[in-house]
Amino acid sequence: MDKLMNNHWFMKVIALLLAFMLYLSVTLEETGSSSSPFNSSSRSGSTSNEETQTIQDVPVTAYFDDDKYIVSGLPETVDITLKGSKSDIKLQRDVKVYANLENLKPGNHQVKLHHNIDDGLNVEIDPKTVQVTIEGKVSKKFPLEVSLASDQIKSGYVAGTPSVSPKSVVVTGGKSQIESISSVKALVEEDDADSTIKQQAKVVAFDRNLNKLNVDINPEFVQVNIPIKRESKSVPLKFEASGTPSEGVKVTSIEPQIKEAVIYGDEDVLKSVSEISEIPVDVSDISGTETIEVNVPLPEGIKRVSPESVKVKVNTSEGSTKEEEVKEDEKETAEKETTKPEETTTEEEEKEQEKEDKEETDSTRTISGVSLSIGGQSDSFLYQMLTPSNGTISISATGPKDTIQSLSAGDISASVSASGYEAGTYTLPISVSGPSGVQITPNTSTAKIEITAKEQQEEEPPPEEEEEEDQQGEQTTNYEQQQEQNPANSE
Repeated sequence: MDKLMNNHWFMKVIALLLAFMLYLSVTLEETGSSSSPFNSSSRSGSTSNEETQTIQDVPVTAYFDDDKYIVSGLPETVDITLKGSKSDIKLQRDVKVYANLENLKPGNHQVKLHHNIDDGLNVEIDPKTVQVTIEGKVSKKFPLEVSLASDQIKSGYVAGTPSVSPKSVVVTGGKSQIESISSVKALVEEDDADSTIKQQAKVVAFDRNLNKLNVDINPEFVQVNIPIKRESKSVPLKFEASGTPSEGVKVTSIEPQIKEAVIYGDEDVLKSVSEISEIPVDVSDISGTETIEVNVPLPEGIKRVSPESVKVKVNTSEGSTKEEEVKEDEKETAEKETTKPEETTTEEEEKEQEKEDKEETDSTRTISGVSLSIGGQSDSFLYQMLTPSNGTISISATGPKDTIQSLSAGDISASVSASGYEAGTYTLPISVSGPSGVQITPNTSTAKIEITAKEQQEEEPPPEEEEEEDQQGEQTTNYEQQQEQNPANSE
C-alpha cells in the first residue's frame, strides 16, 4: 500500500477520478430538482440555468444617529425578487436591506432601499423607495394610569384605589408622537379577579383614538397593586325584643353598640336592601340591665355582612304583674265610661299634651371633642383617620335634663368599623352610643380612613453609643463630685 501511495501515476489517476465525480455532482444539481430556502416565483425551463426566486419578509435596517433622531414610516420588512443562475441564487446567504439616512436632516424624505446582494444577480426590492419622517428626539414625563376593565373582575367584586410604583414614566419619541399621546397606562393582565392584584404590568402609550404608539418608555414595566373586595353598602340595623321577660320585668329599651352594618353582594341585590330589620333580641329571663351578643342575619341574596354579630344592651324596669295590669285597664275603661262628654279630651289634645310634657322634661345639648376610634383592625395593616383630621366629632344628645347637663365627651362612644377591608381609602359610617335613655346623633354621619399594608421594619442596632455616652456622663459626674468634696486637690 505504501508503494502505491508513493507512485505518482497512481495519485494522478485518483485525482482525475475525484475531479470527474465533482463535475458530475455539480451538473446533476443544476439540471435535477433540488430544495431551496427561497420561494420560487417562476422558472425559464427545466433545462435552463436561469431562475427567478423571491425572498419574503427581509428586515429593513435604517442607518442614522438614533441618539438624536426618531425615524417613522420605514417598513419593518420587504420582499426581494432575485433573477439569475441557480448556483448564484443558492449562494446568497444573510440577505440584508437598508436605508442610509445619515446625511438627511429632520423632515420628510423619499429614500431608496439598498441591498447587499452580488452584482451578478438582477435584484428587485418591493417597495423600491419609501417615504420616511425624521424628527428630533423628545423626552417627556407622563403620569401613569392603571388599566383594569370591569369584566376582568369577578362578579360581586369591585376594585379599590390602585397604587402603582413608580407613579410616572419617561416617554421618548418624535415631537409629533409625544404631542399625540393622550394617556400612558399600565396594562393589568387578570381574569375573574377576586383578591388583591399584585403584578408587574407593561406600560403602553395611547393616542386620542386609543391607538398604541411606537415610542420608548422608561421603565417599560411597573409594579401594580389593586385591592379587590366584594361590592358593599352600609345599612341601618333594627332590633326588636323576642321571648317573654320574667314576671314583673318590663323591657324599656334596646341599645345596640353599632347601629349600621356593611353588606356585600351583587349590585342589583344591594340596591334592593335598605335595612336589616326585625333582628330578634331574646329577652327571656332578663332582669335589670344586661348586654348580650346578637347575630346579624343575612338578607336574601346578600353574601356577607360585617360585623356578623353586635353587642346589644337591654334595659328593663320592674313593672306590674299581669293581674294588676288587667285591673288597671278595667279601671281606666270604667273612668272613661263615667266621664262626661264635655270633659273628654280629644286624641290630638292628648298627643299635644304628651309632647309638651316631654319638652319640659327633656333637654338637647351639643357636645364636641368626642373621640372617634377605628374598630375591626387587622395586624397586617396600618390605619389612619383622614376625615375628621383631628379624630374627634361633635354629637347632639337628647334626654332627661339632669342626665344631659352632666354628660361629657368621655361618656360618648363613637367608632367606625374597618373589619374586612383591604388596603385603600374608604368612607365608613359612624356609630355612636351613650348612656341609657339618651338619644345620640353625630353631626357628621361618615368618616374617611386610609388603610395601608404594614412594611417589615428593620431592627434598630443596639444603642451602644448611648451606653458609652451614659458611662462617660457618669464618670464626669463622679469626678465633679470628688472635686467639690476636695477643693484642695483642684487648686
